Amino acid sequence: MKENLLQKWCDQAWLHCIYLIGIIMGNILLIKWPVWEVPQRLICLLAIMVPLHVFEENTAPGGFFYMNNLGQKSDAPLVYPQNRLTNMFTNLGAEFIFILMTAFAVRIEAASVIAVVIFGIGELIHHTMDGIHMYKRYKDKGKKTLYGPGTITSYICLLPLSVYGCLWLSENPFTASQVILGVAIVLFIIIFLILIPFTFSKRIKSQKYAFSSAGYFSKYE
Repeated sequence: MKENLLQKWCDQAWLHCIYLIGIIMGNILLIKWPVWEVPQRLICLLAIMVPLHVFEENTAPGGFFYMNNLGQKSDAPLVYPQNRLTNMFTNLGAEFIFILMTAFAVRIEAASVIAVVIFGIGELIHHTMDGIHMYKRYKDKGKKTLYGPGTITSYICLLPLSVYGCLWLSENPFTASQVILGVAIVLFIIIFLILIPFTFSKRIKSQKYAFSSAGYFSKYE
C-alpha cells in the first residue's frame, strides 16, 4: 500500500530534519559560547545531544523502540505503543522545546539547568533498566552486555550534562519556583509527548505506522 506524506515524514524524513537541527544548534553554540552564561550553554548542548541520542536510537544501530515496547509488555513490539508517528512526535517535540528554552534560558536560568539534570538522569536510568531487561531476555541467545540503542549517548553525552548541571546548581542560588518550573517542563514532555501518544497507540494498535525491523535486536530474534 502506498504511503501518504505523513507516513513518509514519520519514516526517515523527520530524522534527517532533526539531525540537521542538531548541526545548526551546534553552530549557534560555537558562535554564542563567549557571550552565553552556563544555563544557555547547557540547554543548547542538550538540544545538540538529543539528535545524537536519536541517531543512536533510530539509525545506528537503531531499534530502541523495540526494547521500549517490550519493556511495556507489548505483544506486537513493531506496532505499539511506540510507533513511527509517536516516535517522531516525541523526539521532535522535545527538541523544539529545548530550542525554545535555549532562547529563554537567560530568563529562567536555574529552571533550564534543573530540566537538563532531570532529563539526563531520567534517560540514563531508563536505558539502564531497559538494558538489563533485554540482557535477561536474550542472554541465552548470545547477548553479553547491557547495551541497547541509546545507552552510549546516555552515558557519554547526557550524563555529563547532568553532572555539570548539578555542579552549577550547587554553586548558584535558585528559588523554589525555578525548581517547580524545571520539573514541570520535564513532566510536560513525559505526559504530553510520551504518555498520551502512547495511550492512543495502545488503543489503536495500527499497522499504519509500524516499524519494519527490530534494528539492533534483529540478530537475537
